[in-house]
Amino acid sequence: MLINRIIVSAIIAAFLSLGVFQSSFIVHGQTTEVEASSLFRPLPFEDTELGRNSHAYLGRIQAPTEQEKENFVNQITEYGIQASTQYGIPASAIIGMSIIESGYGTTRTAHFANNLFGIKVWGFNPANAWQLKGQPDEDFDRAIPVIANYGTDRILFDETQRRDNWYRKFNSYEHSVQFLTGTLLVNQRYGFAIKNYQDRIANGWVVKDASKEYLYEIANAGYNHLGGDYYRNVVGKLMDQWDLYRHDVIEHDKKEDETPITGVYHTVVSGDTLWRISLQYGTTVDAIKSANNLTSDMLFIGQVLTIPVKQPVLEPIVTEPVIPTEPEPIKEEPVIVPQPVVVEELIEEPVVEKTRGNGNNNGGNSNSGANGGGPKKR
Repeated sequence: MLINRIIVSAIIAAFLSLGVFQSSFIVHGQTTEVEASSLFRPLPFEDTELGRNSHAYLGRIQAPTEQEKENFVNQITEYGIQASTQYGIPASAIIGMSIIESGYGTTRTAHFANNLFGIKVWGFNPANAWQLKGQPDEDFDRAIPVIANYGTDRILFDETQRRDNWYRKFNSYEHSVQFLTGTLLVNQRYGFAIKNYQDRIANGWVVKDASKEYLYEIANAGYNHLGGDYYRNVVGKLMDQWDLYRHDVIEHDKKEDETPITGVYHTVVSGDTLWRISLQYGTTVDAIKSANNLTSDMLFIGQVLTIPVKQPVLEPIVTEPVIPTEPEPIKEEPVIVPQPVVVEELIEEPVVEKTRGNGNNNGGNSNSGANGGGPKKR
């Protein structure tokens, strides 16, 4: 018996010296060398007495604080809403799944690989993957070599011969959510549940019930090995606790919030610019240019523009298209300037020859009307 223990110890020491059980981990976006046992409950190769293979799936030793939980939920909510808008998957389900699968981001795979959903990559040392060493044997097609067996849940495996404990490594939590929703949940295996969810909403289902039914269907399709009832129950409780349903993007709700766009005509007159026209109709220069396929700000008199108006027009402002014509010449009426009438009174005087000056000092009219223009329109 003593000899056997010595042999096992020698084998373990040899593997440790080769670096078989040493890992270079990814800690939420940065690479660092850490002692995993300082953060998580030990695995058998880390502690032959206290280590357990099942510890591989547990979150870190220090449970997340309430503030950490809230920060995690707020962060994933943003990514969940994006995915919901793009793929039609209920955001409440995505957020709830990330919580239950990663323990609010505290599992080993979440901590070291940004993998929130336990997404595996099967293979021998595959690229862009992180190995969860010490994990229980999940390869049912072949036997994994065992280095030492200390009892139930205390087995040391030859990790170099494993293909069942590699997990996809992501750059960030956002990347993890994008892969789940844009690659896995839209594929042939699970994609049917998206349509069923949307059909239920269209048929009057409450969002809460429709979202939980979505979880039930993907779990039964193979997403969770414990089945639909289990998954709907455990994830549903978290969805209820955080009231995640308020983040679900429903198509008909989105349409009700949108203001219908009404187009009106505007015929360009002298002094018009795109900026002035945009102010007049309560729109933007870019919107006008886009609606009329304009590549510059240049306008010409008589040009007819379609103006996108983002509000119902009670009395539509419509300027009918007109065909510009040549302006008629302005006829100038002759201006008759009255001449001053000089009346000389005849005075009988003795006839005396003398020089007579012109006493009619006719002063000019100096009216200079100042044309005060009103304030300029910008």
